[in-house]
Amino acid sequence: MVTVALDVEPEHTHHWIDAAAPTHPSLIDTTHVTGELFGFVNIPMAVWIDEHGVLVRPAESASIVRSPLRDAEIPPGLPERIDRAMREVQKMPDHAESYRAAIVDWAPRGAGSPYALSPAEVVARSQPRGDAAARASACFELGAPLRRTVGHETAVAWWREAHRLHPTNWTYKRQAWTLVTTPEGATENDLFQGPNDVYDGNWLDDVIALGGGEAYTVEPRL
Repeated sequence: MVTVALDVEPEHTHHWIDAAAPTHPSLIDTTHVTGELFGFVNIPMAVWIDEHGVLVRPAESASIVRSPLRDAEIPPGLPERIDRAMREVQKMPDHAESYRAAIVDWAPRGAGSPYALSPAEVVARSQPRGDAAARASACFELGAPLRRTVGHETAVAWWREAHRLHPTNWTYKRQAWTLVTTPEGATENDLFQGPNDVYDGNWLDDVIALGGGEAYTVEPRL
């Protein structure tokens, strides 16, 4: 099992990678090439690849532990946006227990596992990649090196266009939002990434506009 962090700022990933070292292999993908190749549009997502390098499950939500936020009591009196954000989180489909069980079944059984799909099934279940998604990928890819070599402001226009072209790609959005909403010196990114003056969208408003928490993840069909 290999973990890949999609982040244009490698230092943002060190907290988790250091915690997993030295027994868990972790990579940093600063250009989101794995997202482009495999169809990752959110986190956590995973693909399954067998010993022959063949994809046996396409990109899908890959939680293996139920988030405590799903069962947390929402206290009265919270700010309206925080209250609504927590309620949308609790609407998100949870497949953690069944997805973990599927991995445990596949690891020793391989092709004999009912969760290992044929190439035709993998293609059928893969996220479609049309012209708009391809253009969005190019826009995001152009923004990343411009940010490193010229400055953050030069990346904004390209990333705004990537968000417009592929509105359900949360990795593009959350990557960009984090860079303008996380306070200077913070050790962890803000979870809900609220409204800002740089981009049109934000986490809560976009979740609601795209169907609510129920539509936030690419559900695994197990």
